[in-house]
Amino acid sequence: MFSTDSLVQAISQLQSSKTSFYNKGIFPSQRGKHKVKEDDNIFFTTLITFTLQTARKNLSSKNRRLVDSVCENAIRNYTFYKNNKGINTYNFWQTNPPKFFPNSNFLSGHNYFNIPDDADCTSLIYLTDTSLGNQSEWLKNKLSNHANLTTSKIKSTYHKYRNYKAYSTWLGKKMPIEFDICVQTNILYFVFENKLEINDNDSATIALIKSMVLSGKYLRKSYFVSPSYKKPSIVLYHLSRLLGKFPVPELDDCKERIKSDIEKQLKKENDFMEKIILSTALMRMNGKPEPIIYPTNLEKEINKFVFFEADLFSPYARPSLKFISKSNAFAIPFRCKAYSLALLLEYELLSNK
Repeated sequence: MFSTDSLVQAISQLQSSKTSFYNKGIFPSQRGKHKVKEDDNIFFTTLITFTLQTARKNLSSKNRRLVDSVCENAIRNYTFYKNNKGINTYNFWQTNPPKFFPNSNFLSGHNYFNIPDDADCTSLIYLTDTSLGNQSEWLKNKLSNHANLTTSKIKSTYHKYRNYKAYSTWLGKKMPIEFDICVQTNILYFVFENKLEINDNDSATIALIKSMVLSGKYLRKSYFVSPSYKKPSIVLYHLSRLLGKFPVPELDDCKERIKSDIEKQLKKENDFMEKIILSTALMRMNGKPEPIIYPTNLEKEINKFVFFEADLFSPYARPSLKFISKSNAFAIPFRCKAYSLALLLEYELLSNK
């Protein structure tokens, strides 16, 4: 078992210390099922920064200083992923020049696969970079401008959800509207953290999440309501991260359902990292999971964990074609050892409490 001190040290050692394929401050990650490629994205670096900043208050003074240094080096890289027209939204990959799907001879050579900026990376960057605080209202308006029914209507979800004025994953005008419950929890986290005024899009997003949870679709069809994350465990993790931090009265009816579903999922889960994030989720919902025994092949378990999947088909998939989303035929898994360690750190700190 790791100590929290050793976990912080291990995470810091995985951060790039010099410019090569990865700029100084970026955390390396990989993508692919069979032919695994190094992938220079800001997503995992931002997630690690967010997790470390959240954990900071519960660390020793020595590790607080280390966390501050790690986060400072990470945040310096945000500018390379900023919108190439200079506005304050952010892309998964570097933008100027575009470096989408790096190390891919095929995908990186076709502009069709050059994705627009997204609400997930952008929200997380705003949550971790205090210099953007004065731009929060601007981003809120930007997110609303790309929400469902503002200029276009979503087609890639169930008919009952198509009239919700909820937030979309994408911030590009030519990209179809797409709902992802995990992305939407991150947007709402940004809204609540910055104490922004609740508008119709916030209310609609909360109502959509409530409908998905109480109907059970958020787990039974997790690959469809969260096309970028897919797994029930990760959907539960995101919901608990939001509800464990902020009071959302409209979702009070969902809390016991979510807590109970986490407990059920834990009982049938065998994967080590899945149990880690489910246990973290349960503790956030004021539950008490059983202690987790660390496996002898811990390094392998950490390295194989997939937190995020890019689905090339999902924005265009109709409900009648949901079997394609479920099959993962067009999904590209992403892994990041440093983020797996950050999730372990989160679990250990909550367990110690």
